[in-house]
Amino acid sequence: MASDVVAYVAVSLDGFIAESDGSVAFLDDFGSDEYKFHDFIDGVGALVMGSATYEQVVGFGWPYGEIPALVLTSRDLPVAEGATIDFSSERTGEAIRSYSSVTEKRVWVVGGGKVVTAALQSGAIDTLELYLMPVALGRGVPLFTEPCEGPLTLVESQAFSNGVVKLLDTTAVEKAG
Repeated sequence: MASDVVAYVAVSLDGFIAESDGSVAFLDDFGSDEYKFHDFIDGVGALVMGSATYEQVVGFGWPYGEIPALVLTSRDLPVAEGATIDFSSERTGEAIRSYSSVTEKRVWVVGGGKVVTAALQSGAIDTLELYLMPVALGRGVPLFTEPCEGPLTLVESQAFSNGVVKLLDTTAVEKAG
């Protein structure tokens, strides 16, 4: 049975997931246990990310312990120390659907924007969990790099005391077998 595939993403009011240089320092002012990230990550059995996100994460020091990760890339990249990494040049949706069988826990599509966009377009994402941060960056790395035509259904919204808003959407996109 395939696992639930979730894109869990923090995004600025104007739709950016990182600053132009890839920095996510804008998130530092909004750190909080209210978002239950630790509960989320405890339920993650596998990660999926693009090469730019992988390189950025490796630059911070691999924070995901032994959770296996699939990196979507056509380039040769080094394996992060202490990490279990598979690399794939397969199309995003196909790669995610194949990889979701490695775990019974949820699969987290970490990013970046190109991967999230392609995964939504292909119907590979089941749940989009957005944390809308009360800051406008003006420029940066966009969450969506192209229009995503599949319908999303808002199933939950929650406002936090620091101005962050959680939007939980499910996809109604028919999935290819």
